[in-house]
Amino acid sequence: MALRFPKVPKALFYIAAVLYPVFIYYFLVIRKTPLRMISLFVIAFALFAFITRTSFKKGENRGISFLWTSLLLLGVGVLCLVTNSSIILKFYPLLMNLLFLAAFGVTCFVPPNMIFRFATMQDKTIKGSPAEKKIDAYCRKVTIAWCGFFVFNGSVAAWTIFSGSDVIWSVYNGGISYILMGTFFVVELIIRKIVQRKMPTAVPLSGGSAGFDSIDKVTVIEKTENSVSLEFSIPDTSPYFDGHFPEFPILPAVAQTELVTRFASRYLGTGIGLSEIRRIKFTSLIRPCIPFRLILEKKGNVVYFNINSPKGEIAYSSGTVTLENV
Repeated sequence: MALRFPKVPKALFYIAAVLYPVFIYYFLVIRKTPLRMISLFVIAFALFAFITRTSFKKGENRGISFLWTSLLLLGVGVLCLVTNSSIILKFYPLLMNLLFLAAFGVTCFVPPNMIFRFATMQDKTIKGSPAEKKIDAYCRKVTIAWCGFFVFNGSVAAWTIFSGSDVIWSVYNGGISYILMGTFFVVELIIRKIVQRKMPTAVPLSGGSAGFDSIDKVTVIEKTENSVSLEFSIPDTSPYFDGHFPEFPILPAVAQTELVTRFASRYLGTGIGLSEIRRIKFTSLIRPCIPFRLILEKKGNVVYFNINSPKGEIAYSSGTVTLENV
């Protein structure tokens, strides 16, 4: 039977996993709790977490990483119970580093890499966009950097197990390692924002385009020197829909970007080189033969666009791009 509130035990588990070194130090060193009693508690908690996450209905997300972490915790508890050795309890942070190192490292050889997977989960427009290859290359570097961090962090965690005191082990694995991880994440986020400003770099859209040429009728609703409002539809025979998707064709993000670029060039006199995507948001799917309105506004070489239904009740996409001559 599926739990009614599946996210609650998951959140509690992650909180306990983060504070694991603190709990172990408190019960083992301060409270002097018998080792096997601590082991039984660890086993019971890991079993509870495992059963909780495997109780979903068929087809629901079970959380692979969550299951692996609970299994690792279960293994640590059982081994400690059998050996009655406190050092076994200290292996959990090290094993977690090895688990993340393996998860990130494998994707460097079996693409897509881990960071690119995260990126495409957050932004569905990356795949098929002009900047996809550059984003993938950058994400690969970040994935490798995280692998380096896990190697370093795991090495220090191993040192605290075999050479450090109980206090050093608890302070590093329950505090310092998280501070280092947070610092690494913030630094990478700052660098990512800088890199994003350069993506994509001068992606030309000159020459013929079978998809763009398939639009046979465009109605100009309103036209000024720096803005234009157009109404048209994309026929189901357009190459834009090839591969997106055979059973449920939709207009891909890269095609919408091309429409903005080419119509801005035709009606507003901008360049056709897409040098930067400052902001872009896709909110609804555009299907074949459905009429929609494209509104463009030019300020210098920056073009603001909105794609809506003719009466404006449905917003399909919007954004800001920088165009230049190529």
